[in-house]
Amino acid sequence: MRVKRMLDLTQELYHNSPVLPIFDPPKLDYIFIGPRDGWKMERLTLSLHSGTHMDAPSHMNEFRTNLDEIPVERFQGQAVYIPLAGIKGPSDPITPADLEPYLEQLIPDAIVLLYTGWGEKQAWTTEWIYQSPYLNNDAARLLAKHQVRGVAIDHFSIGGTGDENEETHRILLGSGIWVAEGLQLNFPELSDGSWHLISLPIKVRESSGAPARVVAIQYES
Repeated sequence: MRVKRMLDLTQELYHNSPVLPIFDPPKLDYIFIGPRDGWKMERLTLSLHSGTHMDAPSHMNEFRTNLDEIPVERFQGQAVYIPLAGIKGPSDPITPADLEPYLEQLIPDAIVLLYTGWGEKQAWTTEWIYQSPYLNNDAARLLAKHQVRGVAIDHFSIGGTGDENEETHRILLGSGIWVAEGLQLNFPELSDGSWHLISLPIKVRESSGAPARVVAIQYES
């Protein structure tokens, strides 16, 4: 099959890019500067759960599977794009009712993309950090029941920052579903035809998560 088009769903990492405030933001230092040193080289210091990243089951203490232990073939699958921007407002839960129109697409190799519009709001603001729409516990149980492969959202936390966050993570990760957070999903064309998603994390030994490059590919029919 030939590639028709590709979309990069990855947010940029940069110096002091916004993260959950309990983490230090990414820090970019210049080791060598081209015109001065003849080489250009940078050093990036960050939490492995910064920017566009993936969570492994071991992100929750009671689960033991690390990201580098997941077979690489599980990092790809059929994209199921669920556009919720303009439908869900600040701090709104994403519920089973929001997923019901897509139930037939929730097959075992599906990767669910929850587009809330929060990727475009990325900033050091109360709204972006604390008021994102989030996947609630009941919707997480529905996705676990359908045994989807992965779930992604355009905010740093699939469960937001409120009371349901920990249990939403526990439901998904405890079901062997990997989570990708901090994507850029404002691509209306993802609703047009079939898309294949590939999310490749940096391979870090025994990691609970890692930054990832996430792309969607549409093949010629």
